[in-house]
Amino acid sequence: MSAKAVPKWWEAPWRFLVEALTGAFIFAVIGSAAVGLNFLVSYLEKKDVDHFILYGLKGAEYGLFLVDLILFARFLWKTASRTWKDL
Repeated sequence: MSAKAVPKWWEAPWRFLVEALTGAFIFAVIGSAAVGLNFLVSYLEKKDVDHFILYGLKGAEYGLFLVDLILFARFLWKTASRTWKDL
């Protein structure tokens, strides 16, 4: 007889919590890179660096943060969907 093990009721929410916290940590690490880039751009603006370079760096900053935000939201959605299915 091979009976499929029935997961305990707390395993799916616990797994979601661990994965969500891990995802939030990764989001914070990548987001801090965007914040660091913002500080760099502010510093370079005070040093009168060419505007074309500053626009490129600001675009990279906003792009990095936007992609990070979108992927974090997708990650949470997929994790929540999987958790809901496991309940």
